[in-house]
Amino acid sequence: MKLSEDAMLIAIAAGVVVIGAWYVTSNAGKIASAIPGVIADAGAGAVVGVGDILGIPRTDETECEKALREGRTWDASFACPAGTFIGSIFQ
Repeated sequence: MKLSEDAMLIAIAAGVVVIGAWYVTSNAGKIASAIPGVIADAGAGAVVGVGDILGIPRTDETECEKALREGRTWDASFACPAGTFIGSIFQ
């Protein structure tokens, strides 16, 4: 029996919901203590995201991040740790 794409997506989504519910119930204390940090990080991320959209350069950008953002692959190969540089190639 072959399932349609919609049925497969619904089944996958249902599985994700079940796993998520299990995770939340088993880690409720940890999640509750992490909420203030998540909210602060989300706010900071929103500010950085708006700045990126408007073209405002980040003030705490490392030389590696700056080279990658500007597309200077050769400079990034020297400024970035190997894992960061190799990961940037596949993005």
